[in-house]
Amino acid sequence: MGALDAFGVDAVNHYTPLHYLPFIGRARSLLGKPSLAQRGFSSQHLRSMSSRQDVARGFGEYAFLTLDSKARILQAKLEAGFRHIGIRVPSSVFNGLQFGLCRYNVAMTRFLRRDGKTGFPESASNGRYYGDQQIPIAKTEADQRSMLEAHLQSGTMIEVLVSGDVPLPPATTVVAFSVEDAGIAQDVVSRLNLQWRVFVEQPPGPYNRRSDHVRNVSDFIAQALENANWRGNGLEFDRI
Repeated sequence: MGALDAFGVDAVNHYTPLHYLPFIGRARSLLGKPSLAQRGFSSQHLRSMSSRQDVARGFGEYAFLTLDSKARILQAKLEAGFRHIGIRVPSSVFNGLQFGLCRYNVAMTRFLRRDGKTGFPESASNGRYYGDQQIPIAKTEADQRSMLEAHLQSGTMIEVLVSGDVPLPPATTVVAFSVEDAGIAQDVVSRLNLQWRVFVEQPPGPYNRRSDHVRNVSDFIAQALENANWRGNGLEFDRI
């Protein structure tokens, strides 16, 4: 039994723009930056600020997920009107993956181990430093258990950092935050012959859905479904 199973974690969350669902569904995976680049996706498909921070802090090879079902990044995007969904991955998938846990927001924290500074102290519950990483993570199962025991119930956001890509099995769930978004997501899932379940969940805060984005998102999805080689048109994350 892995650390996630031991602490009753049945799923891990990833948040993404709704219009990226065709790419994710066709790949049947959450792709890390190296795999995205190999498949011809430009840097426009990455969050403009956090992606640069991830690389600078030694986490450029990772796919990012979280145990937080109400992540602040999700709340911020929905409140700003950007249509986002959750991809809920069964925790059993992680039994076959190399991953670390991090109790700090990799992209946002400013307390780093660089320029002679010591950064966060290493410990079983804080994690440890590996290679050129400027933030400690829990990589061993023992450290992961210690981190989860200390922080899982405290409200601390815990990121799940996967070295490589994350395969998405038939038991994957797509979480939408409006009935309208769920309908769009269900159409994508059906068109790609996926067995993923789609359901609607109450948004974690205000969701200021901007009607002017509906056509842009729908047009993007239609083109992505029609042409498997298409790589977008600039409708990316926070650049809408």
